[in-house]
Amino acid sequence: MNRAKVDTQRDERAKRESQIVIDAERAAREEKTARLREQRLAAQSAQAPDPTRPKPARRRTPSKG
Repeated sequence: MNRAKVDTQRDERAKRESQIVIDAERAAREEKTARLREQRLAAQSAQAPDPTRPKPARRRTPSKG
């Protein structure tokens, strides 16, 4: 059984090109994750009650009984 001839230069070039694509995709994914994290934290801080404002008084309901 004969082994197929391996074009090492072509193989190395393909690995380099695919690594460039993988790195670009990873960078885009990390950038998107950071952006979404910032949005989520901003939304959470906007929803959080202001600690300097006094809480509204609770209404007392007349007791039944």
